[in-house]
Amino acid sequence: MKWDEIWETFKTTGLKIATNLVLILLVFLAAHIILVIISRYTGKAIERAKKMEDEKRGKHIVTLMSVSRSFSRYLLYFFAILLTMNILGFGANVNNVLVTAGVGSLVLTFGAQSFIRDVVAGLFIVFERQYSVGDFVKIGEYTGTVTGIATRVTYLSTFDGTRIIVPNGQINSVINYGNQFNLAKIVVPTPYDANTQELIGKIESWLKEYYEANKEIFVEEPKVLGVSEFGASSVDVTLIGKVQPLKQWQVERDWRLLVKSKFDAEGISIPFQTITVHEAGKTE
Repeated sequence: MKWDEIWETFKTTGLKIATNLVLILLVFLAAHIILVIISRYTGKAIERAKKMEDEKRGKHIVTLMSVSRSFSRYLLYFFAILLTMNILGFGANVNNVLVTAGVGSLVLTFGAQSFIRDVVAGLFIVFERQYSVGDFVKIGEYTGTVTGIATRVTYLSTFDGTRIIVPNGQINSVINYGNQFNLAKIVVPTPYDANTQELIGKIESWLKEYYEANKEIFVEEPKVLGVSEFGASSVDVTLIGKVQPLKQWQVERDWRLLVKSKFDAEGISIPFQTITVHEAGKTE
């Protein structure tokens, strides 16, 4: 082969490669631009949803926008890869595989069964409103606040700031603590030698004072159930109240502090177990 022929072949091949590279860059650039537009739109929708008066509806919109953003990313890059393969000359092979094996078989060929399971499970989570971004949930052994729901996974943040990523397809059971209300409940140990009926009346009045000062926290007025158990050293009295989602821990802490302060002011001691030790061979 003469040098002229080699040079012409090189120019032709090089031009084709350069053209293909430019086209591939344009494809991915277009995909990126579309994703930026989608991200801005969903971001604005999320910000508006966070300011809605209907908090539950707002959370659902935030969830839908988060999943839409994630799904768009997978979809756009999937088509970008198909276009890239077509530019590189593999389009006919891809079409043959799609025609002869079908889309389902192609997915299985690439070992994407778990991917499909995660995506389908994610769609069910969103449309059935099992939980939304911002809800406090328990998923399997993990407990935390949902910070994001993507096409394949759910993101949780625990109390200590740990970020947990749970594949949607592995979620078998969910406890959602943020649906309608939570139950605040404490057990107050009272002395056996106290007038239990009178003491319950005082606790009820203290509970009512707390309720009047914090009505916005409660779904309904709290109450004293009465004597729940005769303990080893105390008569146990149970207090309960339906509160706004995730407010139960705050209310329980406040009630314990309230009871302790009132008992101290009334001169009532909270019962506790004592142990008397006798040494063998010694007499008093």
